[in-house]
Amino acid sequence: MMENAGCDLPTLVIAECQDLLAQIAEKTARVEAKTKALKALAAKTDTARRLQTMPGIGPLTALAVEAFAPDIEQFKSGRDFAAWLGLVPRQHSTGGKARLGRIALQRLFVLGPPLT
Repeated sequence: MMENAGCDLPTLVIAECQDLLAQIAEKTARVEAKTKALKALAAKTDTARRLQTMPGIGPLTALAVEAFAPDIEQFKSGRDFAAWLGLVPRQHSTGGKARLGRIALQRLFVLGPPLT
């Protein structure tokens, strides 16, 4: 619309819109460059590669878990690790009897889509 010769927008508005579009293009290029660098870094580490085999976990999440999670031998079970992450099992309780379901780790990582 701004490139249209018959556009009736003021010159100042057109210039501002072009400036905003240039900023968006610059930020997009920076995000793409960082995404590419993260993918390369995640491909180099064995732990990040294995974590990415789980559904919903991309390079960024895998690197974050690798960087911030304590040594996995510190946990007795997968449930202990899930509790450390702040996940709780799904509850299927009736009649005062608590029944705990499975913990779906990938639910935590759905908050941000994996980088492809």
